[in-house]
Amino acid sequence: MGQNPTDLERASDSILPSGDEKLGKSSADAPPAYVDPSIMEADYEGKPTEEELKTLRRVPGKLPVVAYAICIVEFCERASYYGVQPLIANYVNRPLPEGGNGYGAPPTGTQQTAGALGLGQVTANAVTQSFSMLAYALPMLFGWMADAKTGRFALICWGVGVFGVAHVLMVAAGAKDLLAAGTAKVPYFLSVYILSIGAAMFKPNVSPLLLDQMTTTVPKVITLESGERVIQDPESTTERVMLWFYLLINIGGFMGVATSYSEKYVGWWLAFLIPLLLYLPLPILLWFLYKRLILHPPGGSDLGNVFKVLGICFKRGGITRIGRHGFWDLAKPSNIAAAGLNIKTDWNDQFVEDVRRTFQATGIFCFFPIQYINDNGLGSATSFLSTMLTTNGVPNDVINNFNSLSIIAMAPVLNYGLYPLLRRLNIHYGPVARITTGLAMSSIGGAGYAVLNYYAYKESPCGVYGSSNCEDGLGVAPISIWWMAIPFAIGGISELFVNVPAYGIAYSRAPVNMRGLVSALNLLNTAVAYAIGLACSSVVTDPYLTWDFGGPAITGGVLTIIFYFLFRHIDEEEFALSQNKDYHLNLEGTVNVVGENELNHSENRPAPIAANEEVMISQKQ
Repeated sequence: MGQNPTDLERASDSILPSGDEKLGKSSADAPPAYVDPSIMEADYEGKPTEEELKTLRRVPGKLPVVAYAICIVEFCERASYYGVQPLIANYVNRPLPEGGNGYGAPPTGTQQTAGALGLGQVTANAVTQSFSMLAYALPMLFGWMADAKTGRFALICWGVGVFGVAHVLMVAAGAKDLLAAGTAKVPYFLSVYILSIGAAMFKPNVSPLLLDQMTTTVPKVITLESGERVIQDPESTTERVMLWFYLLINIGGFMGVATSYSEKYVGWWLAFLIPLLLYLPLPILLWFLYKRLILHPPGGSDLGNVFKVLGICFKRGGITRIGRHGFWDLAKPSNIAAAGLNIKTDWNDQFVEDVRRTFQATGIFCFFPIQYINDNGLGSATSFLSTMLTTNGVPNDVINNFNSLSIIAMAPVLNYGLYPLLRRLNIHYGPVARITTGLAMSSIGGAGYAVLNYYAYKESPCGVYGSSNCEDGLGVAPISIWWMAIPFAIGGISELFVNVPAYGIAYSRAPVNMRGLVSALNLLNTAVAYAIGLACSSVVTDPYLTWDFGGPAITGGVLTIIFYFLFRHIDEEEFALSQNKDYHLNLEGTVNVVGENELNHSENRPAPIAANEEVMISQKQ
């Protein structure tokens, strides 16, 4: 077998928090046992047999207390972030309401919306989209910095510090005197973009830090108090902690309700103060956690070499050769030497193959921008639609929280209801089939927005200019804003079908030393959706809003069909994968982390940080 139980114990013990390793001073060269086939093949106490792997129920191990604490850290950060994000459109788009209290709240009993700067829809959409685009694009840089230079925890702390500066500036932008003088835009715009930088420093590092704390490393047969023999396995443990993490992200997203009501009835000062108060526990929590965490030192990153490989491929082959046979071969040292070129390479041929397979495996992410656009609307289109509908005292930007509510409600239904039922009926509902379902649902949600906007234009006293500060009659269409809850909820549920299985596919098929890159590429594709919204700012306005929803919905429907026929073969591969000796453990409704196998084998061993990479969460991360 190659190793004895003593070897296994040493390998397993190597990730336990002890001494200098707690402080990040250990080299931590070995990857986790459950992604190392040589360890998995060794004999150890409690190792399940082939028959037990097929028949015994899997259960998660106990989660360390620090795991829950990190989830609370994520809640505080996401609550402060999502408490601010939905307010940007109203603050920038709408003027200070006439007859209001001077802090941005409209007169009581009116259908008016809170406002501040009055810069219009185009500017509001540009600010909203650029803010989110930076928050999702910059993790490529900060993820690399954490891997190669600083370590995860240090960069998280720096991000939290940047967050604090942003929140203080934003509270200042709610001052009555600055709003009245029209000078609030300076501290506000500074705070918005500083906040996006802080979020980008935090985003790519907190979930891997959480998974670094998991010490259940090999599947083991145990007997419960009831007498039932079960398998305690690391992947079930990972799923459980990520579900907690995911749940708290969306609960944090609900803080937008409190801030939306605050802007409507009190003013911007309170709407911005609440996120600051939610932020304040973060420094204390991080200080408490520091000496209690397993902290791996920076282990280097392949991201720089990946960009160099891409550069050589583009330089030698041009854009026209993308996707064609031999495109990636152009960056192989053997090919470069054979061509007589003097190009310095810090990698081998196998590394180029790793890059090729990684990009191939993550090709599914190219379909994510259309799902995100249909889920949330193109640019700030959903926010503009909400200003045309009858609110009866409900803040117009509170309705988008139905996205998070639907996720919180449906996640346990899928994981503990639908997916187990399908397994018992022996129906294989593979990851590509689930993603196809999610893409189709998001397209239906986008069509729902288009229908609502069509009737809002039709019934609005201002017609097709109903969202442009309409002052005729009541200023809104006689359609309840609560109708928007339907497409928001459909979009939220679509995320559950799209994100979790997609990340599982990419993670399981990517070479072990490319998993950090896969995570960054996912965030980058979400940034693409925001970039599209930013590029379309000039048309995300009246009188084009109906087509701003309808166009992406039609496109999403077409791309859903294309996606299924391009990638349906992966369902068969994943199903076959789960039947062979690759240590892929069945969970309810997710595609799980696996060790190296014929699909992802690499001769290049991973850096310790890349080996611990993990995703499995939604775009709200």
